[in-house]
Amino acid sequence: MLLLDRRVHGERVIDTGLRQYRVRMRNGVEESREESGSYRALVFGKRFLVVRTVTSTESPVAEGSLVPWPSELEDQLFDTKEMRALRSNFYPFYLETDSFRRPGFVVIAVGVVFLLLFAWKALPAWRALRDPERDPLAQRIAKWGDQVGVAVEAEREWENPMLRANAGWRFGNKYLMHSRFFTFDVLRFQDVLWAYKKVTKHSVNFIPTGKTYEAIVNCYGGTATIPAKEKKVHELLEFAQQRAPWAVHGFSNELAAAWNKHRQDFANGVEQRRRQWAQQKESA
Repeated sequence: MLLLDRRVHGERVIDTGLRQYRVRMRNGVEESREESGSYRALVFGKRFLVVRTVTSTESPVAEGSLVPWPSELEDQLFDTKEMRALRSNFYPFYLETDSFRRPGFVVIAVGVVFLLLFAWKALPAWRALRDPERDPLAQRIAKWGDQVGVAVEAEREWENPMLRANAGWRFGNKYLMHSRFFTFDVLRFQDVLWAYKKVTKHSVNFIPTGKTYEAIVNCYGGTATIPAKEKKVHELLEFAQQRAPWAVHGFSNELAAAWNKHRQDFANGVEQRRRQWAQQKESA
């Protein structure tokens, strides 16, 4: 019955005094210690069933999965002559309550993550399919003129990109395009306002472990954030500078403050640079 039901009702419960602890270490020094489990014995007449539980309950009712004895547990529990004399009264397995519930918790957690992902990505995509004109990307492209012509050009550049980058980004002659599961975006080099390299330093216990790099290309209507190796980031930014020489290229704290606090003035400055660039090109 024990093997089938996995739910047992003992006559009473005995605390064996054995505890399991989770210890956190840093640089070889113990920082904290907390109890992660305890072992108790359920009494069935003259027989005993050891139960490992993560709670401090004294209930004679337990539910879980039956698993073989680990050698460490047996050595600690039967470490005296009196306990070794009682060894034959113990069942040759013990009840693990934690492992019985963990798969259910994992399934619940996966389900919650899936529902959150569905609400975050799938629902907006479904709404966009039902009403494409309300999608932010469709509204942005509508301002560019002939939507069919834009779609044809963008598809051609996607199939034959001039540069490929990480995270689903591709650079064409006119467009920056991004495609991942549940995500698609298109930006124009014509709309580039500010492009720069972002460097993030990483460390563990204040010891540097390396750096990661991203190409950030801010445009009217959106931003391309492209992780890559440093050499590739330079290549992407040089390509963007060739396609939008009037935009602001490079990073400084002053530029970041102007972008965050006075974005319209920032954009107006870029438009003035664009007009000057166009005049120089016409007079050349």
